[in-house]
Amino acid sequence: MGGIDRLIAKALSQKIKQKLDEDELKNLERELFLEHGMSIKLSIEHFDKLNLVLKNILNLNRKKFETECLNEVINIQKKGAKYSVRIIEQNLVDSLLVLCGDYETRQMLNCLFENELTIPQILSEAQIPKTSGYRKIENLIINGLIVESGKILSESKRISKYKCVFDEIKIEMKKNDILLQGVMNEQIYDKSTCIDF
Repeated sequence: MGGIDRLIAKALSQKIKQKLDEDELKNLERELFLEHGMSIKLSIEHFDKLNLVLKNILNLNRKKFETECLNEVINIQKKGAKYSVRIIEQNLVDSLLVLCGDYETRQMLNCLFENELTIPQILSEAQIPKTSGYRKIENLIINGLIVESGKILSESKRISKYKCVFDEIKIEMKKNDILLQGVMNEQIYDKSTCIDF
């Protein structure tokens, strides 16, 4: 699991559920649980398992189905060595706007756009108090905006380093439309299991 899988998991699982009829959905949920102990949302983060179950139980063009669902959540375009990711699904846009609307969260994201830092380094560099900082970092991890990028040895313990999934985030508001777009590097793109299936 990696890349932007966790970021889009909830929205993508909702699209999959909407596009399946009731019997197909029950079969999918049952098989995912029995074979892999996963929900549809969790299987987005381990897309090979979802892909395998879809292949075995549904009589449809699996690749087309997966692409249609993904294209209703995000749109990706390669631009040089980077990828432009436009967030399309409105609930995902709204949740990202809420996250980015918080000053301390923005400070932490700014530290992580081009750096890989441990949690204490993030809090120190962003000048965020530990109490609220740890809670906000956990929220960023849960929502998939930051991901573990490696481990370092500190005082004989291995601790995680984190990086933002985007190198930059652009928010543009026009009449009746909000455009939320992120720029993702090739390393993060390659770690995603659900984008390049």
